[in-house]
Amino acid sequence: MESWTGLTVSEVLASCGTPYDEIALVDEPPGKLRAVELECRTSVPPRRVVLELRYHPGLFSPTRAWTRELVEAQVVSRVLSEHDFRERGE
Repeated sequence: MESWTGLTVSEVLASCGTPYDEIALVDEPPGKLRAVELECRTSVPPRRVVLELRYHPGLFSPTRAWTRELVEAQVVSRVLSEHDFRERGE
């Protein structure tokens, strides 16, 4: 999973066999897309992970409306287990 850093969300989804409609968008504060959560189906057992995104101003949306194309094109800056992400209070 560490090798996912630098890949796009689309590349990680393909590697995990996870459909886009099963990811959760994480925006904190509201409107600032920071990460996506997904279950990597190719892990044994399947594992829930959080992909932190390399941020740029285009990821801010006061209406919380991000297109699939925009999300899938984002570069992963760090990979965390869902537990790690929650423990940090994010």
